[in-house]
Amino acid sequence: MINMEQYIYGKNTVKSRIEKEADIEEMLLQEGFKDERFLELIKNKYPVKYVKNSYLNKITKNGVHQGVVAKVKTYKTISIDELLYAIKEIQNPLLVMLDGIQDPHNLGAILRTCDAIGVNGVIVPKHRSAPLNSTVAKVSTGAIEFVLVSEVTNLTNTLKRLKEEGFWIVGAEANNSQDYREIDYKMPTVLVVGSEGKGISRLVLDQCDYKIRLPMIGHVNSLNASVATAVLLYQIYGNKNPLNKEE
Repeated sequence: MINMEQYIYGKNTVKSRIEKEADIEEMLLQEGFKDERFLELIKNKYPVKYVKNSYLNKITKNGVHQGVVAKVKTYKTISIDELLYAIKEIQNPLLVMLDGIQDPHNLGAILRTCDAIGVNGVIVPKHRSAPLNSTVAKVSTGAIEFVLVSEVTNLTNTLKRLKEEGFWIVGAEANNSQDYREIDYKMPTVLVVGSEGKGISRLVLDQCDYKIRLPMIGHVNSLNASVATAVLLYQIYGNKNPLNKEE
């Protein structure tokens, strides 16, 4: 991957970058910035430049930057081999594969949920996927710094590899599927989520061991991809981590 400079913005997003001790090339603060706690956090760590609010609005495309912008390198992804090595000691790991999620807001929201419940890694295709950029970072509220993301050239071949490694593939699919609550997820699991418009591609769907759906009893027939992913992930989390109630 070619490293190119880009900007991330907003206090929480930048704080997450700092907490991870990831590279920050330069810190841009709005003239008159007076958040003492934030200033103490970055003191003597990075080059700091004070600029006009109009300049911050320009480079963030009028994003909600709170007077804080950091110049960083492009977010790096890892290979599937690196991901599998990173999680090799984890019992019944949970991965998420995104097939055609091209909206950076959806990707950012999904990464936020993945971090919240401890998903062990996210797999995205090299093409037909939103890039890991400042919008994704902002929407994820910094979760992008902590979730392992693997970029692969072929989702179908990757699923075949994962099945050889003992994973069971669960696809979110409305047709010819079963209720998402019927599955016991206490197994190495890959949750596959497709795009809102086209869903999971046929070749990827053919690799799924289970196909699950969310009940839709109202007037709409689908949910936003990030919302659906969140519902499914919390069901999987609840199944893997049942409450221990005392008798």
